[in-house]
Amino acid sequence: GSALRRPIGGAATALDGVFTWPLRPPLFTVPASSSSSLASASSESARLAFAIPPRSPWHVPSVEPHVRFLVTPTHHRLGARPAMPATRSSPRRSATTTTTSAAASASSAKNNDDGSPSNAGPQKRPVRRTAVGPKNQTATQEEGRGAGDAGPTDRVESGKNNEGGGGASDASPAGSEASAEAVQEASKAKNGGKKRTPRKRKEDVAVVADGDASSKSSPDVMPPKPTPKRRRTSSSDHQRHTNRDALPKLWDADRARKEKGSYTFKIMSWNVAGLRALMRNHPTALPDLASKHNFDLICLQETKLQESHVDDPKLKINGHLLNDEGYDAHYNCATAKKGYSGTAVFVKRRSTDSEKGGKVGSKKQATLGSFFGKKKNTGGTSGRDKAGVHDDIGDIDVKNLIPEQVSCKMGKAEHDAEGRIIVLDFPLFTMANLYVPNSGQKLDRLGYRTQNWDADLLSYMKQKEEERGVPVLWLGDLNVAHKAMDTWNEGAKHLAKSAGTTPEERASFESQLGHGYVDAFRVLHPEAWGQYTYWSQRAGNREPNKGLRLDYFICSQSMMAKGNEDEEEEGKVILRDSYMLMEQLGSDHCPVVLELEIKK
Repeated sequence: GSALRRPIGGAATALDGVFTWPLRPPLFTVPASSSSSLASASSESARLAFAIPPRSPWHVPSVEPHVRFLVTPTHHRLGARPAMPATRSSPRRSATTTTTSAAASASSAKNNDDGSPSNAGPQKRPVRRTAVGPKNQTATQEEGRGAGDAGPTDRVESGKNNEGGGGASDASPAGSEASAEAVQEASKAKNGGKKRTPRKRKEDVAVVADGDASSKSSPDVMPPKPTPKRRRTSSSDHQRHTNRDALPKLWDADRARKEKGSYTFKIMSWNVAGLRALMRNHPTALPDLASKHNFDLICLQETKLQESHVDDPKLKINGHLLNDEGYDAHYNCATAKKGYSGTAVFVKRRSTDSEKGGKVGSKKQATLGSFFGKKKNTGGTSGRDKAGVHDDIGDIDVKNLIPEQVSCKMGKAEHDAEGRIIVLDFPLFTMANLYVPNSGQKLDRLGYRTQNWDADLLSYMKQKEEERGVPVLWLGDLNVAHKAMDTWNEGAKHLAKSAGTTPEERASFESQLGHGYVDAFRVLHPEAWGQYTYWSQRAGNREPNKGLRLDYFICSQSMMAKGNEDEEEEGKVILRDSYMLMEQLGSDHCPVVLELEIKK
């Protein structure tokens, strides 16, 4: 028993047709010509048995070149590679498994030296093994594992069975085939009688026979289906224009007043996306804009006010907002839905004390109440008047700067209930502040927008122009990006199904312009790229300038200036400049400005 645990030293050598294994102690020899799978010898201290199965991970070529002996020591402590764990056989494996040699079958039936039958024990489950040949060829076999070829967990049993000197493997071809058939029947019964598709094997099975070696390959392994690569949208699919061209200054108001005696009428339009939110988050935004730019008109869209909000003293809207800056306010609130749509207009308050050359902020006669309480700028003094700069209108009749009538209706009940329009009739022109309906995320209002609203608006403005005999101007958030220059990603596939960029909306807008009206900004700056007025806050598109131009000034063609500056325009209201105030925060839109020359 102790001799079994002694390691084998040295390597096998062939001398005169005899295989020699140097052992310590003593020296054991096995005849090379012997075809038996069992070779044993005795010594003074121990009697060792070496099982020589016909196929084994170790092989030593014999003197006879056509015979291949695969030699495996009996005990793993003697240097043998641990056996592979037993695996379940499959129909394909049983078909491709090679049988053991005739010598192994004969040796399994031998008795021990004392004449007693071998006690190798019952048939073990077949084990797959891999043998490496002299030319790095891989052979996979399944062989029965007896007591003489035990695995790591069978060392104790192996020692007991080998005490009699026998214990050779008793696996036979018939036993292997029977075992495979039993496993196949069990697998079929488990699957409900259905034939189970065997798994494909990656390696080939080599058949090693006595004196010859041949191989049979398993069916080709199906390669895994390649994962389809997502198609990357190339930069050539659509434009990506985020660079902003600088706009030249086209008009000098001070020079025009001094040289021509004309007055520059400045209009600001801004979608505030909720007036209460703007006043709460940016309380000085509107007062600062009015004081800095000295606007004559301030037009707001999407105020989202209800009538109760306008007169609520806690909100301080009506009578408070821009009142100290010298503006009169007009509000139009939606009645069809609460907190929806809404427009507002602030008109600079002017005095009519003098017919010509009147100045904003002319002092009125003081009253007793003015000596008590807080003083307010009731005389209409603008922010510039507070700074000591008078808003001199020159020789212009001040009545031309005061609206004659203010209306909040288009004459269509389906439109007027949403508070989308405020119309001011000035003596020299008609102005309409608009918040055009959005077609909706699912384009559910596209038909209403293009077929009803746009058509009725065009008819209304044409009627105004014919009745009053003066040019018309409508402005605000028109919810359409007209041309490729008005969107940063023109050509993107989703634009055709997005509100504001659908072919129907663009065609409807183009139809309106075809009736004698012009886009003021695009006429003045036909080659300006990157000038947008709306950016999605949810996507964070404002900083990279990924926007749309949705805010417009649409004017009658009679308001356009002549190409030659020396030519005298027939009208008294001339379109001079338009630009954006992109640095102004507070909404997902930015303010847009229009400058009109009012002639004396």
